[in-house]
Amino acid sequence: MGISKIYKNIGSFSLTGIIRYAAMLLTGKDVLIEGKCVQCGNCCRKISLRADSGWIRHIKDFERVCTRYPEYRRFVPEGKDKEGFVQFSCSWITQQGICRDYENRLSICKKFPSKSLHFCGGTLPPGCGYSLKTGVPFEKVLKKELKRCDTKKTNTHP
Repeated sequence: MGISKIYKNIGSFSLTGIIRYAAMLLTGKDVLIEGKCVQCGNCCRKISLRADSGWIRHIKDFERVCTRYPEYRRFVPEGKDKEGFVQFSCSWITQQGICRDYENRLSICKKFPSKSLHFCGGTLPPGCGYSLKTGVPFEKVLKKELKRCDTKKTNTHP
């Protein structure tokens, strides 16, 4: 998720998330997603969902999403988390922890985990093979180093 997209959604961040976002802007860091899916199925249980205006905090918002996107009816409200976001479980999860239509799963599922979890106060589920960390992206380090090398070459040649 690019900085401009994150800025657009800042209204759905928790207070901690806003502080994290500001700190990352000041330090040039980004959220780095590491690891891989281990097919534990925990991301399909007790999850938060986004609507057009941010993370879903009210069942009425979820109902509006389902009107526009009927495929979201597969999610079942399970209560709220400590940040006030509605938690959902997917009714399509099998006993083995795999989506019963994995190849055609929703875009939200394919994009998991989202960097925005770091800003909304969310966490990755226990047993998840992914981790979210903050750091300077490799591309940014490489670009800076290449620029430094170019400057050094320019300054050493007459």
